[in-house]
Order: sequence, then structure tokens, then C-alpha cells
Amino acid sequence: MAEELSPLETELADQSPNPNQRRTAVTDDYPASPGTPASFSSQPLLRSSPTRAGDRYNHLNHDDDDGTNADYPVGRKNYFSEQASPLYDAGSRTRMSSSRTPSALFNSRLLSHPSFDQLPDTEYTTNSGSPPRLAFHRSPAIIWWAVKQRASSVLLYVRGPTFTRSFKCALAYFLASLVVFSSHISSIYGVSDGKHLAATASVYFHAARSVGSMIEATIYAEIALLYSAALSSCSMLVSNLFFKLDMISVGHFIVLVVFCAGGLGSIAYMKQRMNRPTFNTASSLASVSFATILIREGSIQRGSVSFLRMIQVSAIVNGGIIIAVCVCLLLFPVTAISQVKSSINYTLSRYEEMLQLITAGFTSDNPLRMKNYEIPLKEVQAAHRSLDAAIHEARFEFYMWGTVDEFKHLKRLTHSVEDILSRLGGIRSSHMMKLQLMNVEPGYRKNSCAELFNVFNHYCGDQMARVTGKFCATLEGMKFNGTGRHSTINLPEDQKARLLEAKDEFVAARLSALHDIYAMDLFRTQVQTNHAEIGAYLEEVVAICGQFSYGLLTLTDCLIESISIIEDYSAYLAQCPEPSWAWLRFWELSPAESPESGSQATVAHLPPSFFRLFTDEEVRISSASTNDPFRLRLWRSLYTLRRIDVLYGIKVGLGAMLFTLPAYIQKTRPWFSFYRMEWGLVSFVIVMNVSIGGTLSAAFYRILGTCLGTLLAYIAWQLAPGNAAVLPFVGFCIALGCFHIILTGKPNAVFGRFILLTFNLTALYSFSISRDDFDNDDDDDDEGGLTPIVGEIAWHRLFSVTLGVIWGVLVTLYIARADLKRKLGTLWIQMGLLWKGDPLRNMALGRDSAPEVAKYMGLGQEILLSKSLLKLNPLLSQASKEFRLKGAFPKSEYKSIIISTQGILDSFHMMNDMLLRQSEAAASGMRIISYTEYERRELNNRLFLLFYLISSSLRLGLPLPQHLPNTEHARELMISKVNEFRHLQISQEATIREDEFILVYSYILATLAINAELLNIINKLQCIYGVITDEASLIV
Repeated sequence: MAEELSPLETELADQSPNPNQRRTAVTDDYPASPGTPASFSSQPLLRSSPTRAGDRYNHLNHDDDDGTNADYPVGRKNYFSEQASPLYDAGSRTRMSSSRTPSALFNSRLLSHPSFDQLPDTEYTTNSGSPPRLAFHRSPAIIWWAVKQRASSVLLYVRGPTFTRSFKCALAYFLASLVVFSSHISSIYGVSDGKHLAATASVYFHAARSVGSMIEATIYAEIALLYSAALSSCSMLVSNLFFKLDMISVGHFIVLVVFCAGGLGSIAYMKQRMNRPTFNTASSLASVSFATILIREGSIQRGSVSFLRMIQVSAIVNGGIIIAVCVCLLLFPVTAISQVKSSINYTLSRYEEMLQLITAGFTSDNPLRMKNYEIPLKEVQAAHRSLDAAIHEARFEFYMWGTVDEFKHLKRLTHSVEDILSRLGGIRSSHMMKLQLMNVEPGYRKNSCAELFNVFNHYCGDQMARVTGKFCATLEGMKFNGTGRHSTINLPEDQKARLLEAKDEFVAARLSALHDIYAMDLFRTQVQTNHAEIGAYLEEVVAICGQFSYGLLTLTDCLIESISIIEDYSAYLAQCPEPSWAWLRFWELSPAESPESGSQATVAHLPPSFFRLFTDEEVRISSASTNDPFRLRLWRSLYTLRRIDVLYGIKVGLGAMLFTLPAYIQKTRPWFSFYRMEWGLVSFVIVMNVSIGGTLSAAFYRILGTCLGTLLAYIAWQLAPGNAAVLPFVGFCIALGCFHIILTGKPNAVFGRFILLTFNLTALYSFSISRDDFDNDDDDDDEGGLTPIVGEIAWHRLFSVTLGVIWGVLVTLYIARADLKRKLGTLWIQMGLLWKGDPLRNMALGRDSAPEVAKYMGLGQEILLSKSLLKLNPLLSQASKEFRLKGAFPKSEYKSIIISTQGILDSFHMMNDMLLRQSEAAASGMRIISYTEYERRELNNRLFLLFYLISSSLRLGLPLPQHLPNTEHARELMISKVNEFRHLQISQEATIREDEFILVYSYILATLAINAELLNIINKLQCIYGVITDEASLIV
């Protein structure tokens, strides 16, 4: 029996222009036409000829919660839904092999294709009983259509920002390569075979940067070149001094230890300390310049002083930098200010979407689809990272234009916009707690909770929708009217008044709703019977409703503060201030007062055993007793040498010294110079990372990029040997592809950079010596002299770079995964201790005692903990690339653990923010805090025990027990105690204000969220290390 057609298939078949050709049999393996696009050649297609079916049936792509479309008749299969498709297994979600392919599975992609109407008419074909397909014939129309589509996509890419940025970089590289290929430009720099360093500088200082980033990179580059020149000059002077004293070996030793090890080690230390891409670029150029003088130039080895080569190298590098800067500023310039404003506009748009999703999910019966929320959340987080980088770069642009005050206003606005995300996270956590509370079996508990939620939505739903609309209107009005430097924000003057009016109405509706909930028969019955279990559930519902609505109020305050910042910003722009460069007179600027750090505020109250966890080294040294043994005091004083960045600098310095040593030994110097080992030294310094994982990753792409770069240079030279017209064009084409890899980061940014750098070392260097543009005949004759042997040159570069990379891997002994476990375990102990301190108790003590008491183990430390957590992400990336005999590193599990840890810190942040806002809580609010002190202590101790267990398991690598301390019972006792306090207030006929319970509500929800994240961490650790079950054998 033939399969029944779906409604869409029936309608489309009825609309076919020729009824006799509506359904024609073909085989499933019908060959596609060569001109058919790849996206259409192997997919089942369906099309309506007379009209655009994509517009008519676009609504069919939106599924309801049950996986079907509301517009579909009951009993009909919806092919647009993945759940109903026979191509997918419901359990595994993997594609199944099937000879019968439902045509509608691909309809959504075809019908939404922008060129659907331009598709040539074809006849509908089908197998017996299978949905129809399109039979593409080998017609010229199909081929021409495919060509037009391909040309359209190429044109779209060319007009896009990715190609524009790659083109700018390739053009800068082309112009810098003319320093080698153009005889007129080359003659400016004199005779040198190192003129390819101009192209190398254009690779590092690519022209796709923003104006602010280029200014910052140029400043760092000039400082790095001056430092390199100082190292080179001092090295030559010291060598010359000891040469005159007939102690040249001693001079070489000092040069290797002080200037080679100390100089390159200090560059590596500062690179790790600064951790800025622009500074990393400058440090790489400083290493290249210094290595050229240290090994290649020869004055230091001979004990002579010659500043000509040093000045020449600096001039060549600066020439490449100047070319990159000119291309960046003159060709399609991009300002960091425009990036900041566009990022703010994009972030505010995503905020609107997130807010609507959360409020709609809370006020309706349908739960919030997490996938719908996670998408804008990830986009916002990525936008925040871009915004932080852009505002840092924009500072240099404002300083250049003399508008430093405007930068301060824009920075305040940026921080205000970023702060909105934490408010949205707070109301989202309340919504997630509602979903968790309602995720129980149907019964009295679920019905009672649902009834309370419905009552709250009934009284507050309209006002919540209204205030949400005001929020969205405010977020829309906060956007810039453009992305130019002089674009402003046209916020309506009465927007703040409208927002305050909506807030007042919502506050009244909120209090009325909470009052009516407690007046319900359900609550009165519970109070009369004093049923603790049901009372805890109902009290938790009230806590969620109260916290969610209070979160909207805090969001209102945040938006009002943002409006005030915008008003100040607009008032400043309305004054049209004159540019001022007073910042150049830095000696007249008064030093800014540095606020006290959180660690200093807690030092006086921390026990000595906790100093290692919470304070910096200065505190530990100052706390050391003079009665301690000398060895212990010495060990403490040498802590600086055990820091990761200092150890990294020491290892780079010692490794560079040992690698350079053969250049200063008479017997090994010819071999060292023959293979151009200065580039091995540069590769070692650049490739070496803090951990073995990072070094291995860079080493792989460095070697692969070197192989490909030498191959491309060899092929280019064989096709056009010494051709000054063809080789620059070939280099431009190679640079275009390499910069695309560098800018997009696919597969890795360093891969494209190393390809281009190796092409410089081979092709451009070969052209220089072929034009008799070298100053050391002995060395360059080894590679062919005026007739360069490109294969040998390429082999020397490959050997040198590979040896430097291998040496970097051997020197790097630091294992990232061990440090990741140590720091993550310490972070958990810190978090557990902070929460064990009971923030509510500290606040209650702070009202009647010294202010310092409230700061003891305060949640202000969560900012420092967040910074510590951010440092774990690079360690995770490096640990996943380290080799392990027992198998691959469980990156996905550790990533989930770090995400859960961030969720706990978010709860800390929410609680800390609530404490700051409720610092002047009413006396009754303090009474309920004191009334629940014992229950909070029990709950905090259980949570701390979980923190301690997961930290111990991670540090020791041992499995966790199957049964762990349960916090649910302690939390229910806490909620019951709150309900008991309410019952006591009612019996005493005292006036109850719901705002007095807000701190306790926040505490309850925070512990619920922390416990959920801890359970997820425990689950991941059990997946990694295993579980100690009840059936496990005893160890005798």
C-alpha cells in the first residue's frame, strides 16, 4: 500500500504545472548533475513551482514542546520535526541508514534558501511509496544557476570583513616585501641579507588591528626594540672590554649568563606577566633582533664593537612596522571605539531576548527552553570578552585624540552594561529553582506549589509584563545611533520617569501578591496544623517568587543607574569640550588613591594556617615569626623564585643560554652558523610555553607550518627563480591565505604565521643573496652565494627551527594538569571556608560591633576567586594537549567542573550583592537571621564538607564514596525554621513585611544553587576517579 502523503506534499503535488508528471519513478542512486550544487545533490528536495513555498510554510519549522506542529492535523506525521523523522533514533540521536528518505526532512533548508525562486523548473520524481524528489538533469540552466550561486557567494565573501582584513594584511606584507624585491627601496637600507625582517615585522604587526591596538602594539614594539638594542650594545661592550684584557672567554661567559639568559629570560617573564597579545608580538620582535646580533652578526664573538648592523636591523624592522601602521590607518581603518559601541548595541539586543525568555518562562506553564537561553547567553559572554578587549584598545585612541574624559564616561557605561548580565543571572537562577521545585511526581505537593505560583502570576503577571516591556524599551533606547566616533545615545528624556513609575506599580503588585499568598486557605491550614514538611515546600515557593520579583527590582535599579551614566555622558558631549593632551605632563598628575584590597581587610582575622590560601606572599612573610628556624625563613623568602612566571623566565633564559653556547665555542661555531641556528633560538623563545601542553601545541603547528612554508618557497622559486615581478605576487597570494588562518584561528593562528615566516626565511632570503645583497661571503657561499641553492636553504631553515622547537619541548618540564588540580582544589577549599563563615551571621554581628567583624571571611573575596578561576581556563587548554600513557585527558569533564565552579561563584556574587543592598535591613530582618542561626550553621557545615571532599578527591586522585553528606534535609529544616518564625509572628499579631525575609530567601536559593553545582562536580569526579560502593571489598 502506498504511503499516505503529508499535507505539504499533497498541496505541492497538486500545484505541479503538469498533472501527468507529478510523480515519476526514479532510483535512489540517480546521479547528480555535475553542475548541481553540493548542498542539493544528495538531499531529498521538494519545491512548489507557482509560489514561494518557503514563505507559505515557514511556520511549519517552529515546533511545539511535544515535537509536533500545531498546524498539523492530529495523527499526521510532521517531517519537519527531528523527533518524528525515521532518520534518527530517539535514544541515540544518531543518523540511521534507510533506503527510504522522507523528503520533508530537508524542506526547511531548501524552502529557506535565498535563491529558491531562481531554481530552474524540474520535474517531481519519486520511488513507489516514497516522498517526491527533484530530478536534476544535466541541463545548461542548472550549470548556469550553480555558477551564479557560486559567484554570488564568492562576491559576498569578498565584500565581508574577513576578506577585507586579510586583504589589508596581505597588502602590508606585499609592500614590506618590496624592501627585498625593489632595488630602489632596498638600497635605502644598505647591504644586508636580513631585509626580510621588514616582511617579518608586517606579519607580527598585521594591519587588521584596530587603531587603538596598533597604537599599543607600536608603543610596545619601540620599547622592545630599545631594550634589544641595549642588550646588544652592552653585550658588545662587555665582550670588547674582556677582549682587550685578553680574557675573551670570560667576556663570552658574562654575555651568555647576563645578557643572553638574563635578557631573553626577562623578556619571557614580562610576556607571561603582561599577558597581552600586543606585548607578545613586541617581545617576539625583540627576540628576533637580539638573536641576530647575538649569533649572526659576529661582533660579540670577535670582541669588537659595531653598531652598524644593530642600527640596520632596527631600521628594517621599523620599516615593516611603519608600512603596517600606514595600511592599518589609511585602508579601511577600524577604530576600537566603533567596536565598543557596536558590542554594546549587540549586547543590549541579546539582553532583551534573554529577559523576555526568562519572564515568559516564569509566568507561563511552559518551562524555559534551556537551549533557547543558552544561545544568547554564550553570545553575550563572547561579546563581553570582545568588549573588554575593545575598551582597553579604545583608551589609546581617546588619549591620541585628547578626549580622556570621554573615555572615562564610556568605560563607566561599559561596566554598567556588563553588570546587567549578573542581574539577569539572578532572576534566571530563581526561574531554574522553580523548574527544579516543580520537577516532582504529580501529587499534593506539586499541586499546592503550582497553585501558589498561579496566584502570584495572577496578581503580578500583568505588572511583570509591563515592567519587562519598560526594560526592553530602556535597553533599546540605550543603544548608540551608530558606531562612529561621534555617535551618541538618543534616550528619551522621560525614560527614567517611565521606568520609575513602572517600578512603583510593580512593587505594590508584588507586595500585594505575597500578602494574598499568605492569606490563602492553603497557608492558613498549614499554619494551624503546623505541618513542617508541607510548610517547607510552600515557604520555598514564596522564596522563589519573592526572589524572582526582587531580582526584577534590582534590574530596575541597575537600569536607572545606567540611565544616569548615559545622562552624564550626553551632558559631557553637549559641552563640546576642547581636546586636551594634559596627560603628556605625567609628572604633574596626582597619584590615584589605591583602595584597600580584600586580602588586606581579612588578614587580621585569619588564622595562621589559612595564610597560604588567602593572602599574598608579603602577608606570609610579615606574619612569619622571628623564632622560626633559619631554613624555614629562607624557604619563605625564596617564594618569588617558585612563582610560575618567574620559573618560566628562568627556564627560557637558561635554555637560551645553553642553546646559544655552541655559537661561542670555536669548534662548533661554523656548524652553528651553517645551519642558521639563530632562527632555532628564536623558535625556542617563541614556541616555549609555561606548560608542556602549550609547548607541544605550538611545536606541532610550528613544525607543520615550517614544512609547508619551506615547500611553498621552494616551489615558488622553482617556478620563478629570482624574478622580482612574480615572487612578490606569489608572496601576496600566500599571505592572503595565511592571514585568513591567522585572523580566523582555524585551525590555529600560529599555523598561518609560521607558514609565512618560513616563506620569508627561504624565498626572500634567497632573493637577497642572489642579488649580492649580503655582507658575509663565507657564510652565504655555503648556500650557493649568487646562485642560491633554495633546497639547501629550505633544509637549513627547517632543521634550525625544528631543533629549536624540540629543545623547547625538552626544557619545558612544567605539567599543566598537576597545577590545574592543585589550584582548583585550593579554590574549592577557599570557597568552602568563605561560605562556612556564614555571611548572614557576619552581617548581624556587623550591626552591633566593629565594622571589621562583618568583613571577616567576607564574600568580597569572591571577586578575587573569580580571577583565580579565569586563570584555570588556559591550564585546561594546555592540559588537554599533554601526552598521558593512561589515556587522553578528560577535558569535557574538567570543563563541566569549571563551569559548575563558576556557577557557585555566581551564587556568591548574587549573595554578596544582596548583602550590600540590604546593609540597612530592619530589626525584624535581623531577628529572623538570629532565629535561624543553628540551622544555617548545620547547612553551612554540610556544604563545607562537600567542598572539602571534592578538593581531597581531586588532589589525591581517589574515588569518592557512594553516599555523601546530604544537604537537602538541613535545607528543609532551615526553611521550616523560617516558616516557624512566620507562624510565631502571626500568633503574636505582629506586622510582617516580606522585604524583611528577602535576605533569608536569597540565602536559601543560593544554598540550593550551590548544592546543585556541587552535585554536578561530584558526578564528574566520580566519572573520572570512580566510586567507592557499598559492595567494594575491604582492604585488609
